[in-house]
Amino acid sequence: MSGKRILILSESFGAGHTRAAEAIKEGILSYHPDWQIHVLELGTWLRPTLSHWITGIYLKTLRFSPKIWGMIYRRVQNRTVKPQFEFFLHRMIYAHILQLFHEYKPDLIVTTHPFPSAVVSRLKRMGLNIPLHTVITDYHVHGSWINTGVDYYYLPNHEAKLQMQQLGVSEKRLYITGIPTHPNFWNKTDKRKIRKKLGLSDRPTLLYMGGGLGIGLSPDMLSTIHQYRDEMQILIVTGRNRTLYRSLKLDPSFNHPHIHIYPFVKNIDELMDAADLLLTKPGGVTVAEAMAKGVPMIMLNPIPGQEEENYEYILQNQLGISVKDMEELNNLLEQFIKEPYMISKYFKSLSKTYNGRNAVEQIIKNA
Repeated sequence: MSGKRILILSESFGAGHTRAAEAIKEGILSYHPDWQIHVLELGTWLRPTLSHWITGIYLKTLRFSPKIWGMIYRRVQNRTVKPQFEFFLHRMIYAHILQLFHEYKPDLIVTTHPFPSAVVSRLKRMGLNIPLHTVITDYHVHGSWINTGVDYYYLPNHEAKLQMQQLGVSEKRLYITGIPTHPNFWNKTDKRKIRKKLGLSDRPTLLYMGGGLGIGLSPDMLSTIHQYRDEMQILIVTGRNRTLYRSLKLDPSFNHPHIHIYPFVKNIDELMDAADLLLTKPGGVTVAEAMAKGVPMIMLNPIPGQEEENYEYILQNQLGISVKDMEELNNLLEQFIKEPYMISKYFKSLSKTYNGRNAVEQIIKNA
């Protein structure tokens, strides 16, 4: 059928949820350009000031007290959303949400974050007659994702399916699709061609990303990789951390022909194509994108909670390697410089093709 209207609801707590939402939108439009797809960060749409305040607290907690976040995450890991919390959300935003649905008239609602999933789930139990699909964007299922009003879940792997079933979700509601990636990640581009297009040298290349919010870029790691500027090409993406971007651009020691510094960019797919190695935070969407492009990952200090679970998934599936300190990072980079094309042989799973379009195709079938 043509002309369907789909509303995709996300949240601004971490950039990955909205990246997944945008990936779903662009993926569906690549198959059905006549469909009307809208992406909204629900909290930002409802209460911009409050959402900004909550996001600020979240980021400060991750930056200065990550263990506290990890403790909170694990404490409620296997708990589903409490009815009292759903009721609170309902009372606070009920009229606004109905206005949203009246405006967009969606045939289907897709969520990529537990908060909008819980909100829509309660409205469905009260009589809202719109299908609700939820896409899980990490490699471990937290109890907050579980809501009775969700018709279908799209899961990253078989382990997530088992976790969902243990939390009481019936198998007929579960699809193993992998985490969706933008269509730009569905195919790989030759390294030499993409480096030439981007104005980069054809030499061993390290891509360092701190996530969309730029909170994973540590001074110690920047200092460590900076030492190798003569031996390899270094691409640094600061995300929305504008202060760090300006600081690095003004730092004379980073003004080097082999160092390229980028703010928040929309061509991460091209930078991954150009890279031989990715130093990054293990966010769920980033992991999926790296798998799609076949780039080995180096990980250091994951955020306690969901990123720790992603971290374990990467190690268990030989998609990357962890380094516990700067000495180990130094050793790895020295090995990379000596044998840049040998390092990917350590990561056997990267030879498999990751299909980032599976979730999109399944959503279309179920729409």
